[in-house]
Amino acid sequence: MHALLKSTNEKPISVEKKIQLKEQINPTLSNECRRRLRYMHMQSFDWSRGGILSPIKFIDRDSVEYSLLIAADGDKNEKRMAKLTLDNAMALVDPVWGGVYQYSTLSEWNVPHYRKTMSAQAGHLRLYSLAYGYLKSDNYLNVTKLIRDYIKNFMTSNDGAFYAGQSGNIKGIDSKKYFSLGKNERNKIGFPEIDKRILTRENSWVIEALATHAEYCGDVESLSMAINAADWINKNCRTSDGGYLTNTVTNKPLHLSDTLGMARAMLQLYRNTFEEKYLKYSCESLEFINHNFRDNYYGFYNKITSENDNTCPRQIDENISLTRFANLLSFYSKEKRFNNISKHGLKYLSIPEIATARIEEAGILLIDRETQSSPLTIDINGHVNNKLVMNFIDIAHRQKGWYKLIRFNKSEDISASIEIEGFKSKFVKTPDELSQLLLTY
Repeated sequence: MHALLKSTNEKPISVEKKIQLKEQINPTLSNECRRRLRYMHMQSFDWSRGGILSPIKFIDRDSVEYSLLIAADGDKNEKRMAKLTLDNAMALVDPVWGGVYQYSTLSEWNVPHYRKTMSAQAGHLRLYSLAYGYLKSDNYLNVTKLIRDYIKNFMTSNDGAFYAGQSGNIKGIDSKKYFSLGKNERNKIGFPEIDKRILTRENSWVIEALATHAEYCGDVESLSMAINAADWINKNCRTSDGGYLTNTVTNKPLHLSDTLGMARAMLQLYRNTFEEKYLKYSCESLEFINHNFRDNYYGFYNKITSENDNTCPRQIDENISLTRFANLLSFYSKEKRFNNISKHGLKYLSIPEIATARIEEAGILLIDRETQSSPLTIDINGHVNNKLVMNFIDIAHRQKGWYKLIRFNKSEDISASIEIEGFKSKFVKTPDELSQLLLTY
C-alpha cells in the first residue's frame, strides 16, 4: 500500500558512501529524531476521518498499533486516533461475504477499491485482534470474525493453504452496483475471480494474523486454520537451511518477504502452542535471513543478490518488520546474536533520511520503544494440559500488546509470575491473582 503513496525508490548508496557511513551509524535514534517522528505522526493524522492524510484511505497498521500502545499509557489523543481510524475503516468490510476491500479510492472511507488482497485480510485481522485486546470493543471482534469467515469460506484451498486474493470486478458489471447487492442477487450474477495461486508470503501473513486472532480473541478455529496452512507451507516451500520458496514452482529462495513472513508466523504459532518446532523454525529462518539478505554495513536487502551487486534495494517496511521481529525473538530464543541482527536493521532505519521517510514514522517509533526495553515477561509453570495452567495461558495471551514474552516451564508446581523493567513479582497460584497482577502493569 505504501507504494501507492510513494513513487520514489530508494537509491542504492555507493560502496564509497557505505564506507564513510560505517563508523558513523549508531543503532539508536537521537532525541531530535524522536521528537521529529512524534511530530510527523501527529501531523500526518486525519483528525476528521481517521487514518493518515492522503488522497486515498487505508489503514497504516503501524500507526494504529503505535497509537494503541501509547493510549495504554493514558494518552487520550492517541486513543482517539486509534478509535477514529478503526471505527471509520469498518466501512471497508464487505457485510455480505465478509473480508475487507483493499482501500478507499478517495479521502473518504466509503469508496472502496473492491479487490480483496490477502495483505488487506491479514493486516486488518491482526490489527483488529490487537485492538480488541486493548479496547475490548465488540465491533472490533465482529470485524475479526467477518474476515476469518471470509478466509475460511472463500480463500482456503482443499489442502488448507490460502489463495492469493480475489478480483474486485466481474466483466461487464459495475463493481459498485454489484457489491451493493445482497447474497442472493450476487450469486445470480456470478462470483469475482479468485487468484488460486498459493504464495508463501501471502500465507505467512494470514497464518500470523489467524494465530494473533486466536491469541487475543480466543478463537480456536483460527488457530487450527493457521496450523494447517503452516504445515502445508513448511512441507512444500521450506528449504533445509531455513529459507522459504515463493511457491512450489520456484526452486530457490529469492525474496526476503517470504522467509521473514514465515519466520514471524512461526514465532506467533510458538507463542500460541509452545511447540518447540515452531521456535526452531523461526530461529533457523532468521539465521537464513542474516546469512543471505544482510548488507555488510547496515540493513537487509529485499532479495538475494550477488556478492558484488550493490544495486539491490532495501525496503523500509521490511526492515522495520525484521528489526522488531529479531529483537523479540532474541528474548524467546535467549540468543544474544539475534539482538545484534535487530541492531543491524536499526543501523539502517536510524539514518535520519530513512527514519523520517513519510508514513514510516510509527513503525520506527515502535522499534525505538521496543529496543530500549525488555518485553513484559509472563512466566507460567505447570503442565500444558492442566485446566488451571490453560487459564493462566489464556490470561497471558489476552494481555494487551504485541511486545510480550510468554514463557512456559514444565513443572509439578502450578504458578505464574511477571517481570517488567527489572521488577519481578512473587509467584501467584490462581488466574484471578495473575489478572490482578497484570492490572498493576
